[in-house]
Amino acid sequence: MDNGESSYLRFRNGDDSAFGDLVREYNDGFILFLNTILNDIHISEEAADDTFMKLFVDRPVYRSNYSFKTWLYTIGRNTALNYLKKLKRHKYSPLEDFCYFSDNIDIEAEYIQGERNTIIYQCIKALKEEYSRVLFLTYFEEFSTTETAKVMGKSNRQTTQLLYCAKKALKDELERRGQNGQI
Repeated sequence: MDNGESSYLRFRNGDDSAFGDLVREYNDGFILFLNTILNDIHISEEAADDTFMKLFVDRPVYRSNYSFKTWLYTIGRNTALNYLKKLKRHKYSPLEDFCYFSDNIDIEAEYIQGERNTIIYQCIKALKEEYSRVLFLTYFEEFSTTETAKVMGKSNRQTTQLLYCAKKALKDELERRGQNGQI
């Protein structure tokens, strides 16, 4: 799949099954990216659903200035920021504060496999939000600096500097956890 572009174009031309391909391809990583903004996996799932719903209903035109994935993540970032605005207006308490429940599927556990990636992921989550985002997009989603800059709404230079600081912070966090800055 050309980073989703061909499936999206097929969908826009009337092949509704192509949309399912997009959701299957991007859903898990997309939710985890939104979680770096929203810090709640359930709200992140909801924001991902809303983003996909916007694509399905509105069928916006995709212009290939950036990859399809970059375009999708940018729309998702904007959706997540709108969620944050709503959450600030309303008092919000996560359901986990009231009871513990679990479904049979743990998206994070499925996506982040292996002890090495789990340690890195936990360290990334402990960093400042911007550091978490830039590291997640660069290393887990394998975005280029330009694509990461677009998704984060920053210049390439700001993103490069942010990535440098984020790597240093990650190294310090790994050392703090006894990993000696290495995995």
